[in-house]
Parts: sequence; structure tokens; C-alpha cells
Amino acid sequence: MPKITVIALLICFSLSLCAQNRTISGYVRDAETKETLAGSNVYEEQSKKGCFSNAYGFYSLTLPGGKGTVRYSFLGYESQTLNIDLTKDTTVQVHLMPVSTELSEVVVGSAAGLKDMRLGTVEIPLSQIKNAPALLGETDLMKLLQLIPGVQNTSEGKSDISVRGGSPDQNLILLDGVPIYNPSHVFGFLSVFNTDALKKVTLYKSSFPARFGGRLSSVVDITTRDGNKERFSGSATVGLPTFKLNIEGPIVKDRTSFTFSARRTYMDLLVDAANKWFIEDNSGSSANFFFHDLNAKIHHKIDDKTYVYLSAYNGNDKLNQETAGIEDKETARNASTEKWDWGNTVVSGNLSRILTPGLFFKGSIIYNRYNFQINTDDSYENSDDSLGVQQASRNFLFSSGIRDYSASGDFEYSPASGHAVKFGAAFTFHDFNPEVISLTSKSDTVTVTDNTPQHVYSNEFALYAEDDWDISRKIRLNAGLRFSLFNVDNKTYTAIDPRLSLRYLLTDRLALQAGYSLMQQYVHLLSSNSVILQTDLWVPVTGKIKPMQSGQYSAGVFYELSKSVFLSLEAYCKDMRNVIEYKDGISYTGVSAGWENKVEAGTGRACGLEFSAEKREGRITGTLSYTLSKSERKFDNINFGEWFPAKYDRRHTLNLLLNCKLSNRFDCTATWTYHSGDRITLPMMTHVHPYVPDRTGFPYEPEWDGGGLDLLELDHRNNYQMDDYHRLDLGINYTFKKKKNRCSVLNLSVYNVYNLMNPYKIIMESDLDENGDYVHKLKQITLFPVIPSVSYTYHF
Repeated sequence: MPKITVIALLICFSLSLCAQNRTISGYVRDAETKETLAGSNVYEEQSKKGCFSNAYGFYSLTLPGGKGTVRYSFLGYESQTLNIDLTKDTTVQVHLMPVSTELSEVVVGSAAGLKDMRLGTVEIPLSQIKNAPALLGETDLMKLLQLIPGVQNTSEGKSDISVRGGSPDQNLILLDGVPIYNPSHVFGFLSVFNTDALKKVTLYKSSFPARFGGRLSSVVDITTRDGNKERFSGSATVGLPTFKLNIEGPIVKDRTSFTFSARRTYMDLLVDAANKWFIEDNSGSSANFFFHDLNAKIHHKIDDKTYVYLSAYNGNDKLNQETAGIEDKETARNASTEKWDWGNTVVSGNLSRILTPGLFFKGSIIYNRYNFQINTDDSYENSDDSLGVQQASRNFLFSSGIRDYSASGDFEYSPASGHAVKFGAAFTFHDFNPEVISLTSKSDTVTVTDNTPQHVYSNEFALYAEDDWDISRKIRLNAGLRFSLFNVDNKTYTAIDPRLSLRYLLTDRLALQAGYSLMQQYVHLLSSNSVILQTDLWVPVTGKIKPMQSGQYSAGVFYELSKSVFLSLEAYCKDMRNVIEYKDGISYTGVSAGWENKVEAGTGRACGLEFSAEKREGRITGTLSYTLSKSERKFDNINFGEWFPAKYDRRHTLNLLLNCKLSNRFDCTATWTYHSGDRITLPMMTHVHPYVPDRTGFPYEPEWDGGGLDLLELDHRNNYQMDDYHRLDLGINYTFKKKKNRCSVLNLSVYNVYNLMNPYKIIMESDLDENGDYVHKLKQITLFPVIPSVSYTYHF
């Protein structure tokens, strides 16, 4: 039989199969607010085929033609069952009604069952985020992520995360699909994400889908609410340091909605009042700090198939310091003002449309900016009678940041039940502004200006395709490829990253999974390592410093102990190439000039074992997790070319999260964390220059003292491990009686309940002994003692 006849017969057979199948598609929404429900379960009972709605609430399920029964369900909502008769492709819009959770029916956790649990992927329930114990009255998404196995904080109280041995800049943090370059407020102790504005949060630690790229260690995918299309609602929260307001409602009922969330500290207003009270005669000094967050979104339905929305975010920290002095009451005055300002601004426009019952499209245009600025003004005035009035002033401006202009298009195609193909492309124009330094000096006779602007432009392009396929009831495959291109300073880097994960069901309660991911990163973060000041700079790769790359192998065992209890054990091994580290004796000083000569490129490796036990239903729910891990680095010209522990290497981490519903009004949450001590570098001894009469104290910057300088002798990088860390936090919520759609919640939280003085850093101090010789002593610095806080939320 000729080959062409065989091919023709196969095509005809394929077409006949397609002719027998029909597709049911549409959106799943909240019946009361019309908010789309991402991750809803759609299941046809006769064929036992199903799917989940995507991030925009869209679902597409291909079934055999004829009669059937489709069940729609979502965590916290009443299930809905529809009898269907598929004679053609059909669009069905589904609205699920929220359930009133009784004491015996408390459910906290992901809706995904054993078959749908993904290797290295965790969905964080919003109820856990909002009910978590608060630091200074603020619940924090990033601190809750630190309770997940494989995720850890970078130091005491910080909201930055290190995932599976990586550094904080290796995490891709997305807000409505837009990267956030600076995810923290208050010098790193609080994240920028207002929990009142959140809709869905997903963390990827491995087996990354091909649609994600640009970072090595993790992806935190955060989606904000679309807004209530039926009625106006909102909430207002007052805590110790902040005030929050959230409002949403219809602009055009059932068609256009908006949501607006704001958060701001108000302690600066009290400090201003205190400064005015204590500062007299324009003499003295004052300092003030505040931050704010603004989230806004407008969501519009053009028709049942087409939606558009405009999303915006702005968040800033501001630190102001003023000093006024009088050298002579009658003649001379001086004043100094220093202003620090840093934050993110994001604006995105999005269009989504059902092109066919099985094909979904989303397009986006994005503006993204991160900016950091220091502005200092000094002035001097002398009114000496003999010389007349003399005036002089100086302005110093330091500015750095990055601007992105992006466009993307993404498609989702469902050729059959249990088979979803995603593909798309994205382009970003980067405008890096590592620093602009401007110095202007003025006097009565001369004006001098020195301006050193610097911009680095680059282009980034990505093309991806991924296939998520239930090959059989037991076997599920996710395979993808991602092509990326980065052009900067006439140098072009390209890469093709394969992604693969496989799940096999041994039984209905036991599953095995394995995966591999190759990732590229084309940007670096130069960190000042300062305790407080945020002077970090983003810089692109260069001809000398190549893109970072990591390859991660992972495997896991997942077991459903009961309907509500799930166990998991995951192992990973990650190799990293072209990671950077500062050379010995060199640190970042806030200026990027010559940064390539200050760092060394090398390799890294990390491996670990992660265990998790999760209880999802009942009066008491929670998670217990343990991580055993190791992370190392190696550079030719650092540490004698030998492997050394990475900065975020922690051998043991144990986390416990418990939620307890005491009554319909009382609930409480407790978190306890333990981990091995942090790694730091301390000198073995100090040597004095032969001509030095005195010694200076470590760890201060080397100083000349009578003509001499201390020299520090180091054993190896990160040679000292601080004491182990553990802390207990508690949070209690009391809900006042509800009246219609109104209620209020009082939250009492305690951070570090048993007041353990955990180490934040170790310094070395110098002192004279009884013989007059200098003695160096280690001193532990503690940051946070026990901290109680209170907040009050009114829902309307």
C-alpha cells in the first residue's frame, strides 16, 4: 500500500475521531462577585475526564459527543452539576456560590488532590496568608513562604527568601505577570504585597513550566483581585504602624469592575509632631520614614469571550533626615537635608479572548520601573559685618534603577481532554541606569556642576512551548522548551532550556514524580550587604560576565494518607554556573563602575531532601515540614580555589504551622521555626604593620591610626556558623457578630513569644586588657525581642 494512502487513512481516522468529540468551555466565577475562580475543577463523571480552569478562570474540556454530567467545584464553594447533551461545541458560563463554613467543616489548603499535585509546586491558600501571625500588625506573604520546605529567610526578620541554595536575586517574583525588582519595604523587613489585594499565590521551586524564565531558583506567581461586579464592598484595617484600605465594586454592573487597595505607615505623622515640639529656634536634627503601597485594577467584559483589564501598582519608601545648626548666634548658620527614596511602579494592559472553544489567548503590554535615589542638600550662610553676607550650597544626587518596556502573547490550546498545549513569545527592552551621580556646588562667586549619567540598554526575547498531557490515568507528562535571547553592548547570548516532569500513579494514593529544568539569568544584583540602607543595583550581563545558568534534577514521592492528610518527600540536586561573588577584600560601595573587576565568576551546587505533612480539613489544620540541605560555591581565585559553604547554607530547617478554629468567632494560628545557624566570615587573627604604633579594631573599615593599618588573616569563606535559630509566633483573631455583609475582626499577634535573643550578626570588638594589649572579642547582635501587636479590620 503506498505511503500516501496510509497517511490519508490515518488523517481520515483522526478526523473521524475529532468529529465524534465535542468541546465544552467557558469561565468559572463567584456567583456573588463575578470574580473568576482560577484553579476550579471541571469533571465529567461518565468519561472520568476533567481539567482545571486557568489563571483567568477559563476552562476547556473535550468530551465524546452525547449526554453526560459535568461537575464544577472549587475550594470554599458549593459544587454545581450540569446535565449536558453535546451535539456541538458548547460554551457554558458557571457561577459557584460561596459556602458558609461551619465549625466542623473547616478546610484550609490547596484544592489539588494527589493526581494534581505538582513536583516543586505549592499553592498558598489566602486564608493562611491573612490569618498568619503578624509582625508589627502586618501579615506578610513572603514570611509565610519561608515556612515552605526548601524556602528560608536570608536573616532575622527579613522578607527576602533563599530557595534551594540560591540567592534572593535568583527569584522571579511576578505581580500580575510583571517582575518586581524590589519586593520589600522597611529596609527589607516587610514585603511590598498588600494581602488584601491578593487573589492567588503559587510558588514554583523546580520543574518550572516553560513559560517562566529569567531566574535560577524559583518563581512566585502572584495574582490580584479583579473586583466585585455586583456590589460595592471593602475593608479598612488599622494596625500599630500602618493603615490599609481596600475598596472594590462595579462601574457598570455585571460588566466593568474596579478594585483599589492602599497601605501606608502613619508613624511618621506622629514623629513629625514630636519633632516640631522638641526642635526650637530652627536648631536641631530630625529623621523620619514612611512607606506606601497602591494597587488598582479595572476589569471590563466586552462580551462573553473577550475581557480587558488595566492593572497598576506603586510602592515607595522614603527616609528624610534634616539637620540645622548655628555656629554663631549672630553670624553663621548651616543646614543639611538628606532624602532617600526607592520603590517600584508597574502598569500593565491585558486582553484575553476565547478564539475557539479550545483556544485561549492573552496579550499584554507592560511598563515596569524600579528606582533608587539619594538627594543631599547642604547650605551655609555667614553674615559677618566685615565680609558681608556669604552664602554657599551643595547638592549631591545619586540615582539608580531599571526601566522595562514589554509585550507578550500567550496561547492555551486544548486538543483533547487531559491535554493542554501552551505557547507564546515575549519581548522586553531594558533600560538599566546603574547610577547617575550629580554634584552641584554654588557660592557667591562660582558654580560648579559635575554630572555623570550612565545608561545601559539591552533587548530580551523569549519563545516557549509546553505540553501538559495525561497520557493515561496513571501517567502524566509536562514537557517544554524555552528559547531566550539577550543582547547588550553588541554582545548576544542565546540559550535553549528544556523542561520536563513526569508523574506516575503507583496506586490511587501513591504517586512518584521526577523532573529536570534548565534555567538562565541575564541580570545580576550588586548588593551593599548593609544592614539597613537599600543601595542594591541591578546590572546586566556583559562580554566578560556571562549569564548565570542552573540545571536542577528533582524527584518526589507523594502519599494520600487520608482524604485530608497528604505526605510528600522531595529530593533535588542543582548545579549552578557563572554565579558571582565579591573577591577577597572587596565589597560593593554603591557605585557600579568597574564592578566586573570586583567580582569573580564561578560554580555552585546545592542538594537537599524536603519532607512535608499537611492536614487540610477539620478544626485543626496545618503543615509540618523538615529540610536537610547543603549549598556550596567554588571560584578559582577565592578561598584558594576550594569549595566553601554558601552564605545561605543551612543544614537543618524545621517548620510548623497550625491553624485552629476554636469557635465561629475565635481562631488562632501558631508558627514555629528552627534552623541551623547562619554562615559568616570571621578572621582567624589580625597582623599589625611593622610601622604601626597602635592597632585598629575589626570589623570596622581599615583606618590609619598613627600611620598604621591592621591586616586580617582569613581561614576560608563563611568559616563561622552562628548559633541555631528558633522562634514561636502566635496570632489570635476574634470576629465580631456579622450583620448582613458587614463584620469586623480584631487580631492580636505576638512575635518571638518566648523572647529568645536570636543572633542577627556577629561583630568583633577591640579592647585593652590589664597589660595594655588589644584583645578582640566576638559580640552577638540581636534584632527583635518579643513584639506584641494589634490590628482591627472592618469589612463592609
